[in-house]
Amino acid sequence: MKITRLFALLLCLCLLSGCVQAVPPTIPSTTAPAMPGQVIEIGKDPLPCTEEELYQQLFDPANKIEVDIDMPDEELAMLQADFEKNRKSPIYRRADMTIAITADGVTTTYRIPDVGVRMKGNTSRVDFYNADEGIYNAIHLKIDFQETFDDEDCYGEESRVWESEEAREARKDRTFASLEKLEMRWNKCYDSTYIKESYIYELYRENGVMAPLVNLSSLNWSGVHMGVYTVSEPVDKVFLEKRLPEAAQGGDLYKLGWTNVGASFTKLESVGIEDELKNEFYVYDLKTNKKTSKHETVTNFITQLNSGKVTKESYAELVDVENFLNFAAVSYMAGNPDDLRNNYNNCYIYFRADDGKAMFIPYDYDRCLGVTYEWNPYGDGTTKENPFSDVQVNGKQENPIFLYSVVKGGYYIEEFAQVLQKVAGSELLKPATFAARFEQARALYEADAQPSKNFHNGNDRDWDFSLEGKENLSFADYVAAKQATLAGYLKNLDHYVNYRKPTHYIRGDFNDWSSREEWAMRNEDSLLTITLTFGHSFSFKVYCEETGRWYGVESLPDDTDLAYTTDDHGNINLKRGSYLVTFDPETETVTVSKS
Repeated sequence: MKITRLFALLLCLCLLSGCVQAVPPTIPSTTAPAMPGQVIEIGKDPLPCTEEELYQQLFDPANKIEVDIDMPDEELAMLQADFEKNRKSPIYRRADMTIAITADGVTTTYRIPDVGVRMKGNTSRVDFYNADEGIYNAIHLKIDFQETFDDEDCYGEESRVWESEEAREARKDRTFASLEKLEMRWNKCYDSTYIKESYIYELYRENGVMAPLVNLSSLNWSGVHMGVYTVSEPVDKVFLEKRLPEAAQGGDLYKLGWTNVGASFTKLESVGIEDELKNEFYVYDLKTNKKTSKHETVTNFITQLNSGKVTKESYAELVDVENFLNFAAVSYMAGNPDDLRNNYNNCYIYFRADDGKAMFIPYDYDRCLGVTYEWNPYGDGTTKENPFSDVQVNGKQENPIFLYSVVKGGYYIEEFAQVLQKVAGSELLKPATFAARFEQARALYEADAQPSKNFHNGNDRDWDFSLEGKENLSFADYVAAKQATLAGYLKNLDHYVNYRKPTHYIRGDFNDWSSREEWAMRNEDSLLTITLTFGHSFSFKVYCEETGRWYGVESLPDDTDLAYTTDDHGNINLKRGSYLVTFDPETETVTVSKS
């Protein structure tokens, strides 16, 4: 005791004499124990857990998420006016936001003041507000936790003036659950289970493919209960840093979408950085390295894929093959007609910083697992789709990423078949597994599903949670049909492995003068043949896919006794009947005889 008192006395003397510096004040911890019913203001109060733990809580389907967005009427009116001036307006409007997370019976509410809110989506953007009705349509939203509201190009005279640079920098660094932004979508495609998109992303992740975390939430917006929305993490730099080793981080990330064409990876003229204010949009829209990238990675990627010199080895230098085969297999089972393979859309491509190889990230899968509401291009919910097919929604498959790998005759047909079987056998694709996840969601959110008013774009909805639904295929029916289709095609696997793309086709007035599989000529002892049978007169030519040359009446031998006519285009015109058409590649001669 005497020693302790002596030490304290000496310390005080030293402090007074200046020989020892005073200990700085203790910095409050960034975390503090959670208290039931606690309200925490982000950026001001310590969190009850780490940001990463909060991130996991936000996207845990066992937790209930309740979101409240409070926007004054003048901000709602400006958001509506932004849309009227520019349907793709990037301008965020101001709101206060709370996110309540109930885990294990304990609710913790997080208050995030002064966030940015804007519309998001493409065809989903609609008018939503007027002074008389208030909010009258459901729309997708994007939330920005770091918006500073001081960009004069966006806000003009309304630009915020910050009290200090330190305060502005603190806003630019603010995150919630480690996220800079958050996306929220209403149930536009009437998925009565509410969980198909989040569920298919889980199947992607199970197979090693990066995919966004998505959860359900109950949303109140400026006094209107909007029903059940999804909350989703954006695909951005933060997303990549959470999932990639450090050496692979820092590469170029592109969002793939539609301008006047989709991302078929055949052309280079639509690569850039979108500018919504100037209405500048690109098929390959750069999302990272905007100040430094010259688009070398995607330019080289597209150039090499269209060089005509792609081998199995050179393909593997461009693409992370294992990642892509898993991506393609889960995509097949997902059955989204608006994805990268079917419609050149709704995907991100990332080029790793360490080796430059491409990886693929699915996005915006509100049409999957039998969702056909308002669009069913194949007529069967994509349950009959051939996994090795060379066609897609808009006709002939052009995307070389698929053509060189998983389309019949590609380099990885057998490997793709193995991955397809693995994915199709997943526990996640068993109806009982899906039903259990559905019941979990229904128990949490069924009471929140009905909006508090009738939205103009939701008047035909009953908003009920249902495994069967009214507008779309049930999960069980979709998966059963898809698995049966896959099994049928796998029985004929040798055909797709040994398939050699036809070189010559019959093009005529009966097939819109296009190259289609059913009109391909077959090899017969170094000759190419096909039988044409029609109950009406018809016109045709032989077309070489490799050279682009046409062979018509000028290629018939002089001594033919066939009765035919010609036209100004050199087409062979025949009367109704059955004919054997033969083409000799060596002499480039067409012969037609009665079959």
